[in-house]
Amino acid sequence: MTTPTTATPTPTQRSPLGGALVLEAVRRLESEGPLDDAAALRQAFHARPTRAAQVAERAWLLGERLGLPRELARWRHLAGWAVLALALLMALGALATARAVLAPDRSINAVAAFVSLLGVHALMLVVWLAGLLWAGRGSAGKGSALLGRAALGLAARVPIDRGPHALLLLRSAAAVLQRARLWPWLTGLLSHGIWALAFVLMLAVLAFGFAFHAYRLTWETTILGTGFFQRFVAVTGALPALLGFPVPDAATVQQVGNAGAAASGAGQRDWAWWLMGCVAVYGLLPRALLAAFSAWRWRAGQARLAQPDMADPDVRRIVQRLDALEPPPQVIDAEQRPGALPTWAPSAAPGAPGTWALIGFELPPELPWPPAGLPAPSVPALAIAGSARERQDALARLAAARPAALLLACHATASPDRGTARFLREAAALAGRTALLLVAAGPVPEAAEQRWRAWLDSGGFGALALMGQAPEAINWIAND
Repeated sequence: MTTPTTATPTPTQRSPLGGALVLEAVRRLESEGPLDDAAALRQAFHARPTRAAQVAERAWLLGERLGLPRELARWRHLAGWAVLALALLMALGALATARAVLAPDRSINAVAAFVSLLGVHALMLVVWLAGLLWAGRGSAGKGSALLGRAALGLAARVPIDRGPHALLLLRSAAAVLQRARLWPWLTGLLSHGIWALAFVLMLAVLAFGFAFHAYRLTWETTILGTGFFQRFVAVTGALPALLGFPVPDAATVQQVGNAGAAASGAGQRDWAWWLMGCVAVYGLLPRALLAAFSAWRWRAGQARLAQPDMADPDVRRIVQRLDALEPPPQVIDAEQRPGALPTWAPSAAPGAPGTWALIGFELPPELPWPPAGLPAPSVPALAIAGSARERQDALARLAAARPAALLLACHATASPDRGTARFLREAAALAGRTALLLVAAGPVPEAAEQRWRAWLDSGGFGALALMGQAPEAINWIAND
């Protein structure tokens, strides 16, 4: 890709949102064909301590090579201009509406002005709320916050310094934010902010016009009665009145009906304040509050973007490749001194011949349990996550059952550690014989089996049987 030469800011640090967008964009690119990631994979493996951080680091390194962080920086640089451009369009609309309401003949149909200034806003607000409710039922809320979506699309499509992956990042952003249920809040923040700015400009135009010109507010009708307009003004003016805005009384409303005689100066002031109060309370106030609420939800939800989805098949594939980079573990303390498997002398003889136990140790939740193809064990199968309490409970079960055989199932692509060795040593002392079964979502990789064999040999467990398939385990259980 040609390196941009304009003054687009270069990102200096990675945000949770930026990392998630680059990860999704790289995943989409790799779905079309593999990328050369050998160097990035090794660098991420040595740079980060956990698999989740290594997956994110690998994607970021590949993204830097593809120019994705620079494209995100261009978005940030242009997003403000996009919002400003849309706000100016809304302002022009507000000015045009205000010009139509503040007509040159100095006569204003008050009810028509109310509908003209607040009608489109009310309709779009209902659409946004409906889209938000629909998103809460599982949809992505694409039909809401049109101004926010337009701002993001404009920032991505502006041709200034645009890279080849701009639209890919836009699609990735939509996918990531929809999965995290943040899409309505980001687009809502932008949309409500633009509307709030438009209402500020609208109020400024109304205040200027009413302050320096004498306008006559009236209402006209052919089929409606005076009572309708009296109730309309009283109902719509209830909330503004709570904030101190004057509201015309019933006599004033009747006096100016059907473009009749003008009300007194005080009455006309009440009409003007009523109109501006309605614009402030029903227009500016809800948009400002919704913009603040959307900003709060957006900020609170960004933490969900910090970690990749470790259950995603593409992520699991990368994790397996990272696991393959692990060197065979070395004995570093007395608990793991090399030597033959210790021969413990149980306090009681193992259980009846043919009894056996099955324990799953630190298996991922997505793997089926018990493993398919195995017969039912004599002791109920048990899966533990690795906490001290769970280990003690499992050892207590083994001590009570004293099975003739123990089959310990471990995740093939995991990295054995001292905790695995400690539990294996303690559990093996409570059974007549012990074997290790490697399980995985698919076939157990040969490299994983070799790595576990090397670990068993180096940790003093060379006499233990190691198996990667259910038929092998069945034969081991049967052949005492």
